Amino acid sequence: MGENGKPHCKLQSNLPSKFALAILIASLAGGCATVEQRPAALEDARIAVDAARTNPQVISLAPIELNDAVAAYQRAFAVYRSEGDTVEVRHLAYVARQRAGIAQETAVLKGAELAISNANAERDRVKLLARTREVEDAGRAAAAAQARADASQQDALAAQQQAQAAQEQARQSQNEALLSRQQARDAEVQSALLAAELRDIKATATDRGMVITLSDVLFDTGSAKLRSGALRIIDRLAVFLREHPDRTLAVEGFTDSVGSAVVNEELSRRRAEAVRAALMDAGIDGSRVVARGYGDSYPVATNDTADGRQRNRRVEIVISDDHGTITPRVAGYSVPRR
Repeated sequence: MGENGKPHCKLQSNLPSKFALAILIASLAGGCATVEQRPAALEDARIAVDAARTNPQVISLAPIELNDAVAAYQRAFAVYRSEGDTVEVRHLAYVARQRAGIAQETAVLKGAELAISNANAERDRVKLLARTREVEDAGRAAAAAQARADASQQDALAAQQQAQAAQEQARQSQNEALLSRQQARDAEVQSALLAAELRDIKATATDRGMVITLSDVLFDTGSAKLRSGALRIIDRLAVFLREHPDRTLAVEGFTDSVGSAVVNEELSRRRAEAVRAALMDAGIDGSRVVARGYGDSYPVATNDTADGRQRNRRVEIVISDDHGTITPRVAGYSVPRR
């Protein structure tokens, strides 16, 4: 019971503001056992303070202003309890109502500021996200451009290598062509030299190749002994064989049909062997020379005349090709080509 016999409730002003505010509101709502009719100014202040206290936005955004309003109302209520309805009570009630309004307006203002701040933060976040995406897109574009540049460089390098390979191939083809022409010229020269050499040893072209014919007059009559003319030819033939080691010879002896076949075959063989022996004496390996006697076989002319019989008495030296091959003899005449 306060002074003048008026009831009042003791407020715990030293409690935290939220607890004090709760206690105040409870007491205003009927916490005291006896509540007389309050002055209108004080009731209006209570309603304003209660409205601010129940506003979550005020509690969170304007706690200081709310505490000031509560404190002002507490002072007004305390004075009213002790002194009654006085000018000071109405003044303090006015102050409490104004501070409650200030708390509401502060909460609204700070809420707006917070909304603006949040909007700015969201805008900045969106800008940052957009910028990040732009940077990422630029990075991907740069990577793609670099990949294209690398691919182009690789293509250019491959094209350069192909061009170099083509140039090298062209050079090789040119060198091969030059070599082929040189070889052809060398072959022509060799062929010309060979032809001159064959002409020098009196070789004649036949179906079997180049053939040197030693006539009967180059042997002693009825003998296999070579005369000096035949030896000069054999010496030149030996020079040719030494210069052409890939060539071989077939030395084939022949007679006319006068006399027995056995005697004729033996004479023709001995004359062929005499030629082979003379070549070996000149330094030619005997494995390169084959000697055969055919007697009166393979005549090149008729045996009915003296001239024909003399032509049939001969030794033919067949020169192989550059592979050492000699065409086998066939039946019939072996007439030199003119």
